[in-house]
Amino acid sequence: MGLTFDTDDLSVFLDWVETYEIQSGMNDNEEFAGRFFTRLLATYDPDTTYHELIKKQQDFLVRGLYTGYDGFVPKACTEKILYPLAQDLIGQGWNRSLNQVKLKFSELRFYVRDGKDNFEKRILNAMIEWNDKKS
Repeated sequence: MGLTFDTDDLSVFLDWVETYEIQSGMNDNEEFAGRFFTRLLATYDPDTTYHELIKKQQDFLVRGLYTGYDGFVPKACTEKILYPLAQDLIGQGWNRSLNQVKLKFSELRFYVRDGKDNFEKRILNAMIEWNDKKS
């Protein structure tokens, strides 16, 4: 059996990526993510949700979308924080390029390539909002 991950969390996260067309992360390339997904895919039965989600990540890699290879967050965080955050940032001119999003030490981290001040403030507010909600 392959790596264990919560399929609900990843599914909701990948839907977010697709909805907002979030562009590839810092390690979303064939050398890193591509080989990892290929090896991981081989460990799961084709009739599982795990297999389906990994295939979707491979498809995202080809399409230049963020795969979640560098990190993804729980369903609650995606629904309550990332959806409104993406909407706000896009409204402020964000080009949808994302280096990485993850929880680190239980705190939300969201790194964009374009570090405009208004983006940084909105991202910081989202991180604070998530950290407040989880406690």
